[in-house]
Amino acid sequence: MTVSGKTVLLAGIEPILAQELNAYLSSRGLHVHETPCLEAKTEEPNFDLVFCETHHPGLHQLLQAVASPVVVVSRVPEVNDWLDAMDAGAADYCAAPFEKEQLDWILESNLGRHKSAATAA
Repeated sequence: MTVSGKTVLLAGIEPILAQELNAYLSSRGLHVHETPCLEAKTEEPNFDLVFCETHHPGLHQLLQAVASPVVVVSRVPEVNDWLDAMDAGAADYCAAPFEKEQLDWILESNLGRHKSAATAA
């Protein structure tokens, strides 16, 4: 599956993590947008995938507001954070340091699932 040309939003992610994600996602041909505030971009439905940090106060609202899959990002992997994010509706969870293979799997599985769901509707 090709992920090139898709649009990704990094919402409310701390700068060091956002820089690392942006560099890798851009290298895969994705168009990456960043916003420090979730509310600033949630009205735009044109994102194929959204990455959001675990402890952002607007995480649950984002999960409810967007149709795009949301991947929750954390600097320190905590089982409770992972379970809470998945229970709230996150499509996936990933912790730094980011493994290229894990990010590729997340991209391919979530972008492919989102595309087939949109086609089926």
